[in-house]
Amino acid sequence: MNNKILILPPHLIEQVKWDDCVHNHLNGLIYGQYDYLDSICDHWHGIVVGNYEAVMALPWRKKYGFRYYYTPPFMQQLGIMGNLDAVNHDTLARAIRQFAWYGDLHLNFSNHQLASALQSKNKTNFIINLKNGFEAIQARYSNDLKQILQKNSQGLLYSRDDNFLPAIESYREYYAARMPHVSEDDFLRFSVLCKQLANRSDCIVRSVRNHRGIMLSNVLLLKDKKRIYHLFNTVTPEGRTQHSNHKLINQVLQEFAGQDLLFDFEGSELEGVSTFNKKFGGHIQPYFHYKRNLLRGV
Repeated sequence: MNNKILILPPHLIEQVKWDDCVHNHLNGLIYGQYDYLDSICDHWHGIVVGNYEAVMALPWRKKYGFRYYYTPPFMQQLGIMGNLDAVNHDTLARAIRQFAWYGDLHLNFSNHQLASALQSKNKTNFIINLKNGFEAIQARYSNDLKQILQKNSQGLLYSRDDNFLPAIESYREYYAARMPHVSEDDFLRFSVLCKQLANRSDCIVRSVRNHRGIMLSNVLLLKDKKRIYHLFNTVTPEGRTQHSNHKLINQVLQEFAGQDLLFDFEGSELEGVSTFNKKFGGHIQPYFHYKRNLLRGV
């Protein structure tokens, strides 16, 4: 509990040790990998506990000369990753408050103590254990979902389209207007990251098409050795009328069922998205939102 805490700029971080810490612990998520952070964040520093027993990324920007935390796009949960028994959470909370004057951080599902020390709020995420096998997964589906799959799967074709660029472009086409905080440069950075991940088969694209081969819905997934992450999901107006996205996620779960991985829905506070995710019977795994208000000083 007396391990020294350092806050380092990326060029002083030992990347191999950082990534080993993220890879070797169950709370190490793909967003915490060095290359992921370096690709997506405008700026970031890293907290290093001891000899990389635990690590934590701190994405930041500056406004009026003040450093503030922000939540980068395509990055649901960060927080402290690694051996949490090596961390003094009160000391860590002080370091976080001192490094930036205000802003938002999303802490991962394992960060209960840190979330308490920072007076953070719960956010909802759904996960499915793929290792249980498809029959066990399907048994938890809502009755509504089972009926939709039974009635609307005819004529819908599931395909493996591992070219990630069309998936990113379709997502931008249909949803970019709802996300003014995500810039053209953000999408470009994410495309570069996907190319790196695709080179090691960790960027996966699946789609559902109609009998004419027209895309009705697609999903871009990222993968590490612990989870499959539901990053992008696009549904066209025609796809909505045919419930193609229910078919798509059902087929993804069937394809990867039996593997020792979690399917991470990357939960949403949007009611429609949350309702859709709940239909698949996933378990709730909360994560945490730390928000510091400069004016209130909390």
